[in-house]
Amino acid sequence: MAARILIVEDEQIIAADLRNKLRHLGHDVVGMAIDGHEGISMAETLKPDLVLMDVQLEGEMSGTQAARTIQERTGASVIFVTAFPGIFVRDPGQMGTPGICIGKPFSRVQIEAAVGAALGDNPPVEAVQ
Repeated sequence: MAARILIVEDEQIIAADLRNKLRHLGHDVVGMAIDGHEGISMAETLKPDLVLMDVQLEGEMSGTQAARTIQERTGASVIFVTAFPGIFVRDPGQMGTPGICIGKPFSRVQIEAAVGAALGDNPPVEAVQ
């Protein structure tokens, strides 16, 4: 099933790579934000099915804080993308629901599995690297 996806990532190269992989998988990337505040605003306006959220964003708001706000206000699922997936091993409660995290660098297969699990298309798999 094609999903409407918002990317919140402050590194342009990574955001572009995510966008390209998601489009290749048939999803609609409805927007790309570079910080938590912009991500929240775009999520409220664009109403994505899913948000791919970097954990460590530029600015005063972390990705986990932005994700909680987005989930509360829109109900969108969130997949975290991070170079430090161990943070969620130590405190899995930070993820929220559905609790999916993919490590950087990521592959198309990891993204496909994580998106499928978040949307309920595939059974949950361990996507953490």
